[in-house]
Amino acid sequence: RRKGKNSSCQCRKKCDEPLVSGLHHAAFSSSSSMSGSYSPGYAKINKRGGAGGWSPSDSDHYQWLQVNFGNRKQISAIATQGRYSSSDWVTQYRMLYSDTGRNWKPYHQDGNIWVSHCQKKTQN
Repeated sequence: RRKGKNSSCQCRKKCDEPLVSGLHHAAFSSSSSMSGSYSPGYAKINKRGGAGGWSPSDSDHYQWLQVNFGNRKQISAIATQGRYSSSDWVTQYRMLYSDTGRNWKPYHQDGNIWVSHCQKKTQN
């Protein structure tokens, strides 16, 4: 992370802009997909295209999803959502980052590798 005098001012202008929604399908890659309708390019919040989201192959036990932002970005929040019209959703994930796409480093928070534990939100 680079920090400079104006970094906080720049962030205030851009932090509310979603980074993923405007990306082309080619910016997404994954360990596998159940079929073309479940390809990684459908891994966007509130999108119903394809089969309603990305789903890896059932036999893929080391699933990963990669998003190429094109250049360095500061991430301020991550949102996940289950596949549209399905009971499929992420239960746990960790975030890794890379400038090269080859050497990956886990994101750390408070000196520990950060892992998100997700819970399904039900409608009342």
